[in-house]
Amino acid sequence: MAGLRFPSTHQFMAIRLVRWRMILLTLVVAAAALWWSSSRPRMHPVVLVPGYASNELDARLTELYRRPGCGAHKGKKSGWFRLFLNYTALHDDPDGVRCFADQMSTAYDAASDDYHNVPGVETRVPFFGSTRGFRHPDPDRRNFSYMDKLLERLEAAGYRDGETMFGAPYDFRYAVAPAGHPSRTGTAFFTSLNSLVERASQLNGDRPAIIVTHSYGGTLAHQFLIRQPLAWRRRFVRHFIPVAAPWGGLVLGMQALISGNNLALPFVDPGALRKEYRSLQSSLWPLPSAKVFGAGQPLVSTRRRNYSASDVVDLLVDIGFGEGVEPYESRVLPLFKELPDCPRVPVTCIVGVGVATPERMVYPGDDFEATPDVVVGDGDGLVNLASLVAVEPEWRRRGPYFRMVKVANVNHTDILVNDRALGIVMREIRRAN
Repeated sequence: MAGLRFPSTHQFMAIRLVRWRMILLTLVVAAAALWWSSSRPRMHPVVLVPGYASNELDARLTELYRRPGCGAHKGKKSGWFRLFLNYTALHDDPDGVRCFADQMSTAYDAASDDYHNVPGVETRVPFFGSTRGFRHPDPDRRNFSYMDKLLERLEAAGYRDGETMFGAPYDFRYAVAPAGHPSRTGTAFFTSLNSLVERASQLNGDRPAIIVTHSYGGTLAHQFLIRQPLAWRRRFVRHFIPVAAPWGGLVLGMQALISGNNLALPFVDPGALRKEYRSLQSSLWPLPSAKVFGAGQPLVSTRRRNYSASDVVDLLVDIGFGEGVEPYESRVLPLFKELPDCPRVPVTCIVGVGVATPERMVYPGDDFEATPDVVVGDGDGLVNLASLVAVEPEWRRRGPYFRMVKVANVNHTDILVNDRALGIVMREIRRAN
């Protein structure tokens, strides 16, 4: 036909050669991708549950909030703002500590048998599922997060946030309760954590997750595990690695209720946050267990009497915190009266030892007003050794795998900062893989 030109034999062969080269290149790329994916380490996803007061907490004030002079950050009455931790607001604002204490407080309602925020304060935990919420919980202090070095090590090992590494921040003011007692906030966290572990597994070829925790996050995650069906645990949990978990409470748990907890902020008087700390459900969890510390061993003493782990109720009354007795007896003691149940999954406990740790507080007078003398023993500087290792005999006997790793001369937070200790934590994660 006029105007049409057909390729010559030479041109036709050249076209076929180009096509074959493209097909060959496609096959090579596919083969390389297949080899790369098969040669990658078959990493199990890691789910991280941080320690107490280690992640961001946001708040929003409604028209029901009536505290004079305590509007939201920079006086704004609407919108979300960072409640924990805003170092600048606490340090520079004359009313910062007072307002922070009020907005952080909760209240126990005996009628509903549950804890709730003070009226007019709504709170949320941002970045659930990600490690962002506890990487730098205070934007003004980039070195504040003791979790950051662990996250860097995990990233260096190939883990990626939201893909193979997931964060489970929570409202650390709350906890969960025994069966038959409501705990709206704690139950909601456990529901979210269940979904997160399942999603982490599904995103990684259905491989079960490694759950790594620190401190209070370990006791909370343990309660989560034992409330899941055994079949679920075996399907979705590859390994449980609690770091510095206080299985039987700690002597300083009594001291914090007596004097207050300044959240390691050196410019804040612990007494300024005492009422706030006592109002929290989680403040009762660190109280020492008689099963671990003994029924007659004095832990706190005045000139008038001694208090052992069996005398917690008397101590609460004598320090003027009688309202804490009911929630302690009904919501805390049933969980910790006996040693924690074995979760029936592979477990590696990592603890610091060889650090002077308060094991008895001795007040010189008849009350708790003066500064006590401190008798120290072994532990990680915060948690007593007896509590750190309390689960070892039972869990070793009943669990499918148990390992207790003691890191000498490393304290409670440095265990996730010190290079030697971090190397041990990473080694156990690699072993779990």
